[in-house]
Amino acid sequence: MKILFSLFISILILSSVNAQDVEVKNKFINHTEFGGLFGRVKYSNGSQQNTVDSRTSLTLQTFNGIQVSRKLGAGIILGADWYKSALINPVAAGIRYDLSGRPNARFFVIADAGYGFTWLHQDSDGYKTKGGWMINPGIGLRIGNVNTSSFTLSLTYKRQEVFAEKPLLWNQTERREERVYNRIAARIGISF
Repeated sequence: MKILFSLFISILILSSVNAQDVEVKNKFINHTEFGGLFGRVKYSNGSQQNTVDSRTSLTLQTFNGIQVSRKLGAGIILGADWYKSALINPVAAGIRYDLSGRPNARFFVIADAGYGFTWLHQDSDGYKTKGGWMINPGIGLRIGNVNTSSFTLSLTYKRQEVFAEKPLLWNQTERREERVYNRIAARIGISF
């Protein structure tokens, strides 16, 4: 995961250096989106072993940054992801890169990497939940004028690590769970 994060930062720096060829005033940009996280989960449930179940969770995020070039935007992502057993607050670095398209409908690439915190999560007695690394690559569609607010649709893959310590049962010295949430995120929102 650290390698992916380092690669992401390297691409961001190289894109910024190459983007300096095009004159653009550094303009504030914002993408605020909400949607769902969709995935299948395999877990052990008492007498039933390896139960597979579909999960749907709510996600909300805001991307705030600057327009580095005509096509590249870089910024910080703050969000909230409500999984069944954890409320995670991702904080990440991200880029939005516009691909060629019509002036009023443009496809863009999303690349986010960061860390998910448990600032707003409430644990039951004896439990302790900690966040972990997060990546969120994907594609999106921006519909609207370039110089005004636009409507956005995005589809991404979200991978979030979470660690949970649970109360000990008899004859146990440690009870720890490492979770990896692999989800498809479908979001709608606005951009300006």
